[in-house]
Amino acid sequence: MNTMAVTAKAGGARTWAFPRRAEFIPETRHRVGALLRAWQRSAETVDAAMLLVTELVTNAVEHTDASDVICSVSLSAEAVTVSVTDTRTDTGTGTVSGKAGAPVVGQPDDLAESGRGLFLVAALATDWGTRLTAGSREVWARLAS
Repeated sequence: MNTMAVTAKAGGARTWAFPRRAEFIPETRHRVGALLRAWQRSAETVDAAMLLVTELVTNAVEHTDASDVICSVSLSAEAVTVSVTDTRTDTGTGTVSGKAGAPVVGQPDDLAESGRGLFLVAALATDWGTRLTAGSREVWARLAS
């Protein structure tokens, strides 16, 4: 897969699948922003969701060995939920995408140039978490709608 594939779902949801490459980070951010504006979400919600998805996709691209990344956005009466799933490339080793378990919020020192992505996710989202399956790791974040 060399391009971004889009799937529309009933009830206000979109999913994009793309190769784990940095060039898809800004495109995903743009698509999430355009979708939420079309869904008439507030500018604050759009901005926060775009930052969340940027951080989550960046983590999947930089910190996994997944072959593909899947980004989903869903809308309910109460919330906007963004999720990023990286697909496992190993089999049965107890790790996800080459890393063990769920990602953790970093504690970078003041001069560090990276390591704050999940800290931003935790600060912006009303709730966030990770779902691990036999073949993937999904990191999701929810914003009040």
